[in-house]
Amino acid sequence: MIKKYTLLRLISVILILSLCVGLLGACDQDRGNGGEREGEHEGTPDVTVRPGEGDDDFALMMDELFEDWVTSDSISMNYFLAYPGRLGIDMPTPTFGEVATPESMRESIQENLDLLERLRGFRYEDLSIDQQIVYDLLMRNLDLIGIMDSNEDFAYYIGYIRPLNGIQVQLPILLAEFNFRTVEDIEIYLELLGDTRRYFDEIIEFERERSRRGFFTSDANVDRITEHIESFLEDREDNLLILIFEDRIDGFPGLGADERDEFKRRNRDLVLNNVLAAYDALLQAMNDLRGVGAHQGGLSDLPDGRTYAAAYLSFRSGSDRTPEEVDELLVEWMDETFDSIIALLVGNPRIGEMLDDGTLGEIADETPEVFLAMLEKAIAQDFPPIAQTRYVVHEVHESLQEHVSPAFYLAPAIDSFNDNVIYINPSSISDNLSLFTILAHEGYPGHMYQTVFFLQTSPHPLRVALGNTGYTEGWATYVEMKSYFYAGLPESEAAMMRYSRLYDLLFIARVDLGVNALGWDFNQVAAFCRGVGIVDSEVVENLFATVTGNPLLYMPYTLGFIELTILLESAKEELQDDFVLMDFHRFFLEFGSAPYSLIRSHMQVWMAEQAEGSLAA
Repeated sequence: MIKKYTLLRLISVILILSLCVGLLGACDQDRGNGGEREGEHEGTPDVTVRPGEGDDDFALMMDELFEDWVTSDSISMNYFLAYPGRLGIDMPTPTFGEVATPESMRESIQENLDLLERLRGFRYEDLSIDQQIVYDLLMRNLDLIGIMDSNEDFAYYIGYIRPLNGIQVQLPILLAEFNFRTVEDIEIYLELLGDTRRYFDEIIEFERERSRRGFFTSDANVDRITEHIESFLEDREDNLLILIFEDRIDGFPGLGADERDEFKRRNRDLVLNNVLAAYDALLQAMNDLRGVGAHQGGLSDLPDGRTYAAAYLSFRSGSDRTPEEVDELLVEWMDETFDSIIALLVGNPRIGEMLDDGTLGEIADETPEVFLAMLEKAIAQDFPPIAQTRYVVHEVHESLQEHVSPAFYLAPAIDSFNDNVIYINPSSISDNLSLFTILAHEGYPGHMYQTVFFLQTSPHPLRVALGNTGYTEGWATYVEMKSYFYAGLPESEAAMMRYSRLYDLLFIARVDLGVNALGWDFNQVAAFCRGVGIVDSEVVENLFATVTGNPLLYMPYTLGFIELTILLESAKEELQDDFVLMDFHRFFLEFGSAPYSLIRSHMQVWMAEQAEGSLAA
């Protein structure tokens, strides 16, 4: 059984964020030795073990694991499955699911041990290629979770309530976009609203326990959190969950006037007296806990925090490098990127002039839909096609704009993936080029394109549930970097904007890694900032608060991008004249979300096939 004690682990899959990194600040899955039996499969092989025909018992286990996972809360069920009955899955009682307690954590640890023992009972060689991939994913996940569960305190190192991507930020969006496919879905949604106060009360108790243990978030982050809650509570009668629901009910087919009025009445009552009451209680709790049991540093400053941070880094990023190895990589990339910026400035004096007068990177003002159409056309040469895809672009509600990332993509149902939703936050997007590249990250050829491409291959639903954030964000960052050259800019301007954006990503990733995995304190962060010319103390304080309040949030983006780029360069070097960029993209997308060591081992087989195909031709 895959126990999910928090909605938090789910949200990184459903709500895929595009972070505004730089200095402003603003999307979890598992390794170890796997416990294999002697003589059998030992972790991820250098070359993929030849698959068998498949194991029916393993297939049954996959079905059971997915059903257990998707039915653990109603948000998962609604977002991931449009027609659960077709898979023989019953609707769960409407609930937001469990909040972690010491008892549920101990139960989960035992369940994971039972699953590990069950996995050991399968012969790896008898599994099909898809089953082998799932086996490897489960083994890696269980091993990493085993490390992160090895100390009860570890569960309290990262809370539910965080400044940029905590549940208090994401829940209104998830509720506003809850799928109303049937009248039953509306009823489930209303019952879910009624569960909000219970859910928040349990989260508050969890955060109080964090405080008692001395792991609560800093005052600076509490202030950010309370500002967001106060903004969300400001217009109670016109709260977004009231206004949006009423618009959706008016547009829902087949309802009579009396039914519409009754649904609206019930929703208003539940929002005002349950949802907003839950946020009231959360606001009070945050104020009460401010300064009590607070921890001012990063994960690595906590007891045995470096052990936890190293596992969590692998869990989030999909990379098996140690924090020290990652730091060396970031330094190398920062140096190379900086040298590229200097070379462009020296070779193109006009770029420096445009930087000074603020005209660098200017593109025409267009709607998001026009930009997405431009991107869809521009990628045709190097990216394999997907079927025609429907999407809508919404703006983040005014009450959330100040505390939500510049954009995010809402993943569609596995069994109905042709309707997609992208949100943009106009208050956080400063210019047209930023909007264009953010839409590349979220839409074409980013998260939406990537998600639809993989779902069109009809993967087992468990593969989607086991997705790795470093894979998805690594891809989205990779294509975001390419999109500067799709925007119609002269190549030198596009290159400068790309390198500048990349340097920002590398900079904040190194601070994130330093504070949370390498033991940097505030003074070390300040010294690092001075080294790149940042001396404003308020900027440094905000940066430190961002990375301590959202530990290792930036690593999947930056490290995922670097790992993907290393794979790409490796394929180019190996295949030489046989390398075709579209074919590499197809391989990466068809393989699906996974840690990079697993992708690398299967890429060896793919490259051999590419070379053989070229010789045969």
